[in-house]
Amino acid sequence: MKLSIRTKLLAALGVDLLLMLVLGSFALHQMSIMNQKADFVVNQTILSIDLVNAMNDIILNYRTRQMEYILNAAPADKQRIEKELLDLEQRMDDMFRRYNASYQPDQTERTVFEQVQKDWERYVHLTHTQFIPANRNSNTGNVHPSFGRLSPLYGSLQTNIQKVREQSQARAEAARVSVETAYATSRFVIVSETFLTLVVSAVIGLTLSGNIARRIRTLRDATVAVAQGDLDQRVALRGSDELVLLANNFNLMVASLRQQRVLLEERNAELSASLEAQRKLMDDLVQRKQAEEAAHRAQAAAEAASHAKSMFLATMSHELRTPLNAILGYVQLLHLEAHMRGRSEMLPDLERIRSAGKHLLTIISNILDFSKIEQGKMNVEINPFSVDTVAREVIGIIEPLARNRKNTLNLVCPPDAGMMQSDAGKVRQILFNLLSNAVKFTEEGTVTLTVERERHPDGDWVQFSVADTGIGIAPEQMAHLFQPFYQVHQNRSRNYGGTGLGLALSRQLCRLLGGDIRVTSEVGRGSVFTVRLPACIDAAHTADVRLDFAHSAHYGIADEYRITTTSSLHTTTSISA
Repeated sequence: MKLSIRTKLLAALGVDLLLMLVLGSFALHQMSIMNQKADFVVNQTILSIDLVNAMNDIILNYRTRQMEYILNAAPADKQRIEKELLDLEQRMDDMFRRYNASYQPDQTERTVFEQVQKDWERYVHLTHTQFIPANRNSNTGNVHPSFGRLSPLYGSLQTNIQKVREQSQARAEAARVSVETAYATSRFVIVSETFLTLVVSAVIGLTLSGNIARRIRTLRDATVAVAQGDLDQRVALRGSDELVLLANNFNLMVASLRQQRVLLEERNAELSASLEAQRKLMDDLVQRKQAEEAAHRAQAAAEAASHAKSMFLATMSHELRTPLNAILGYVQLLHLEAHMRGRSEMLPDLERIRSAGKHLLTIISNILDFSKIEQGKMNVEINPFSVDTVAREVIGIIEPLARNRKNTLNLVCPPDAGMMQSDAGKVRQILFNLLSNAVKFTEEGTVTLTVERERHPDGDWVQFSVADTGIGIAPEQMAHLFQPFYQVHQNRSRNYGGTGLGLALSRQLCRLLGGDIRVTSEVGRGSVFTVRLPACIDAAHTADVRLDFAHSAHYGIADEYRITTTSSLHTTTSISA
């Protein structure tokens, strides 16, 4: 994958952040589990044990009062004990209500507790129907048989109360073990992931630093070899980052030096041949004057060649240093000096870079949006918005483009356009694509955006029509109009620019919002693009969106539909460019 050094460093940072986020999320999850278990112990188990102990105390006191009732012969004492028994019964009923209202036992505990409640109710019933009547008038102090008949119920109450206490303690112990297990697990995972994060960070850091250092050494070795006279050096680096761009410019510089060296060698060869001819001429000529003249001519040619060589080397030295300094300056200072040192002469370059980057970002954004829609991953954010507001926003954005093309831009929007429950951003993008296309293919003409609301019993629809008086579209090109990367006017002598994604993306966005787009056109007279969208789509539409849903659900067989003539009630806004 071809990535810049900055992108690689950001990706490494992103991996570290992701690992830390995963670590933090797991720690929070484990802390939540331990907090829930602790809350259970405090709010459930301890409460249950306290209530069970209180119930057991009431049962013991109740049994004790029964013994006192047998042993006390005075009527006043018996009346007092009967009142105390009633108070204990009321306290026991309060305990049962608190247990049922505040504690959430499992099925086993619930069964045992219900048995305790039944035994208690029967125990109280026998006390009032058998025990008290049999011993109320007894003054002997002897144990009546009715007291013995209560003993099995008393034993059952004691046994079941003990079972409830043991079950509550068992749940408390299980919660404690769960908290300890969650703590041990979280500690192990946190330590392991921390170690993994350190290892991954070290591997990424060592890999990136090693790769960058290796390529910088390659460039350094090549520059040293060139400085020593080896012009056959060539730096081959893979990728598309800053070092690769620097290596490519270095290779261009070395290639230029090699070419100039060949030219110098050819000139030296010519000079050597000329000198050899002069030597032979001097040997052949007898007369001294002719030899001196030949020597003067050879000397003049040699001086001229030497001067030319000196001039060439000086010029080329300057010309080669200039682009090399420019490369180094752009690499080191382009992003810093313009803002830090006020280098205004660099601002035009920055502006051209910004414009080119903005155009490239638009192309990439369209491609990414189109890819998301094709894969079914484009989300729909449904919110209410004013149709008139969105239309006027898009008109305001397109107006400077229309002014540059000397076009008149019109907006026809009725007062009852109302609200839409849809994705305002995608509606705005659809209208922007259609209007920008209309302005691009129209010069000194008229572009009109017409908004209409169609009312139906099963739901309203909103229709947007973009009409222009531009160059139009040939019938044979209509079938390919909405294909990705297809440009209708790409074969014309004039180049209108663009990537051929705008209309394809607009149609997919329309279908994503439950509608569709149609077009009618005539060559030389202009085109009309009509978008028809439901005024309200619900949240269920975003759960499992399909690109062809709206077309199959609302339209069926593809057909062309006409633009409805605006009535006198419509409000027209005209913007002259």
